[in-house]
Amino acid sequence: MKIFVISLADSSARRKSAAAQFRKFGIEFTFFPAISGNNAIDSNFDSYNEDLFFRNTGRTACAGEIGCYASHLALWKQCIESGEPIVIMEDDFLLLEGFPKALQQANRNVDQYGYIRLQTETRAGKHKEKECGDFTLWRYTKAPHSAMCYAISPTVAAAFAEHSNILTAPIDVYVKRFWEHKQPMYGLTPYTVAESDLAWNTNIMGREKSRKPLKVELLRVITKLNWFFGRLRFNFSQNYLKHNNSH
Repeated sequence: MKIFVISLADSSARRKSAAAQFRKFGIEFTFFPAISGNNAIDSNFDSYNEDLFFRNTGRTACAGEIGCYASHLALWKQCIESGEPIVIMEDDFLLLEGFPKALQQANRNVDQYGYIRLQTETRAGKHKEKECGDFTLWRYTKAPHSAMCYAISPTVAAAFAEHSNILTAPIDVYVKRFWEHKQPMYGLTPYTVAESDLAWNTNIMGREKSRKPLKVELLRVITKLNWFFGRLRFNFSQNYLKHNNSH
């Protein structure tokens, strides 16, 4: 699988760190020039729905996360065009021991499972899918935030891209709503990618939440309830399918 690292052209410290880490493991990769968020909506999305964005996040979109989403979207389209799975990374990562083996294992499974996260998480819910040598593949029942490192197949990339014509959330908030895009999400443990210290100096600024009128705040609560029940329904359907396929 080809590895693409999303990075701004002037992020010299991040690019230097990324290159050194891949060089240590003898792994080839390609920098993908991150898309600037200043004019990213007009050139990458049909429109921006500010009301839905607020319902999904509690705030409006900032330029950095618009560009981040646009960059992932561009790579999904590249994945679709190539017909081959790829690994997408953001440039503030820390590679852990075992990363090369995790890549190999993800490569063996991504065509079947579609989306495999290699990055650490803390509050995800997950069910064991299968043992994979030294690793375990899990299906997320509550997907984690962040999209720093994942392998993706052309099929899932196409499903993500199809539902990304209108900007309604940051990239990780969109992806974690698997009950909407209908693509189960998986993680491979032990995770072999973590956030580096560079992650604290984020390129995405202006994500402060603000107080909104009561009606809008109530819509936010309703949205979260819809997420909860949507997640339950999808997880039930996946468990039902797995039970039937095992008999």
